[in-house]
Amino acid sequence: MAKPKDTSVCQLCIENPLDESDAISWIRCDICRQWLHTICANIPTSQLGKIASYHCAECEADHGPSHMKRQLKRARVKIDYVALDQGEVFAVDKSEHPHVSTFLAFEPEADRGKKLSYIDIVSAEELTKHYVLSTELPKPVLVPNADNGESGMELPCARENITVAYITEKTGNDEPVEVMDVLSQQSESPGWNLGQWRKYFYTDAMDRDRIRNVISLEVSEVEDLGKSFLRPEMVRQMDLVDKVWCDSDGNNQKRPKVTVYCLMSVAGSYTDFHIDFSGTPVYYTVCLGTKTFLMYPPSEDNLLLFKLWCQEPQQNFMWFGDYSKRIRGKKMKPSNGFRVNLHKGDLFIIPSGWIHSVHTPKDAVIIGGNYLTLRDVPMHLKIYNIEKETRVPAKYRFPMFNKVLWLTSWYYFNHKDEFLADTGLNLGKRETAQYLVNQESNQYLVNPDVKQEYAIKTEHETIYLAQEINDDTKEPESTSDNDKRRMILESMIAHLKEHYETSKTKPVARKSIPFALIGKSIPEYLEKLENWAKEYQTI
Repeated sequence: MAKPKDTSVCQLCIENPLDESDAISWIRCDICRQWLHTICANIPTSQLGKIASYHCAECEADHGPSHMKRQLKRARVKIDYVALDQGEVFAVDKSEHPHVSTFLAFEPEADRGKKLSYIDIVSAEELTKHYVLSTELPKPVLVPNADNGESGMELPCARENITVAYITEKTGNDEPVEVMDVLSQQSESPGWNLGQWRKYFYTDAMDRDRIRNVISLEVSEVEDLGKSFLRPEMVRQMDLVDKVWCDSDGNNQKRPKVTVYCLMSVAGSYTDFHIDFSGTPVYYTVCLGTKTFLMYPPSEDNLLLFKLWCQEPQQNFMWFGDYSKRIRGKKMKPSNGFRVNLHKGDLFIIPSGWIHSVHTPKDAVIIGGNYLTLRDVPMHLKIYNIEKETRVPAKYRFPMFNKVLWLTSWYYFNHKDEFLADTGLNLGKRETAQYLVNQESNQYLVNPDVKQEYAIKTEHETIYLAQEINDDTKEPESTSDNDKRRMILESMIAHLKEHYETSKTKPVARKSIPFALIGKSIPEYLEKLENWAKEYQTI
């Protein structure tokens, strides 16, 4: 049996490959999906923009010559000839994803000019950790005109200067970038670099061969971009990784890079329904253009429907909003969905676990990022398990998620006052005073059995607690408060137990356990956590 061809390698010069450089352009056959150097295929550069659907020499015999763009001023439909050849009429129009028309017709829409219940609209100064803990973020939050600095967010330069050209200049033309083909919702192969993406983005919309999108360029380590960007203060205060991360076992594991992404979308881009990895909350600020979200809350029924939808063999052809299944003897569809439009200057917070799809009406540039929080651990684990059941590839999951949870358990076991504060407990004067004394007297609050060089610095809560929790007149914690804290701990402990069992046979899982911090006896450590959780049992 003949070995299949590598479609990412030009077959016309395979015996004597060309030296790769940015100057060499590629073209893909719309029938067999084979990539070829344009110079090898004898296609002049001047003709590239005139080709609507390219057929390589081998495919011309059965499918005819390449289709050229019609030189008409009226609107025209680009045909996906690959879809037609495979008998799929779903993706015939290459100029628009088939779900977009349904997306745009969806109602209701969150009108920021009216007092509606779909989203919360707050000022930049109102977006605080205290706000999140007190409201528990039952719905997304919109901060219009978030450039006044009161949210604590600082951009690397003026918002209008954050362009694809600026991002490419700071990150580098040769930086690899994952580019998504909007019609297939799959990554382009072979991969692109930013130089190629910049050229594509600035091509006239009528001359773009397909709609493409970039949603996963992480830039937190890029000078004058991610390094000069300051996330909203609420995000920095809530971010679990910021608080607990350390490489105690010397495995040279750097913290997960998920904090600052640049998203670059051409008009017409569409991302189908998804939940951000491990159900992470998202901050999202629009630097250029507009975006529209269609969102569903993470209710039990919606999440079950989402999981079942993800497991459908024909998922790509099914609009999630119309998907239905019988649940508890009753036919159910996703409920309580709505659309919301975002504009330049907006800051948007998506709470943990929300199901959403995204459309781009105009070319757009976004800065956004993900973060884990203590209060959302049960939801994080719920989405993590959905990802496992639906077999989401590891590259699309939260990096080193299990290690973060082990570190979280150890950190809060040794910083129980912070556990109370980070879950919103109203401490009185005495407890607060003792907490602040501990903060001032010792930079490290750790188990005495742990070596100091492995201890995690704690410097996040002193000012906040001093301002927000300062009297004995506040109500004692409610039963529901303790129930929530116990739920956080019990869900985390159950997950760690399962991960520990996995680690007995899988070295990769074992590498995630910080033995230098918690010791070699994992069962003994887990028992300590269980005893701690019992402190929050309702009497």
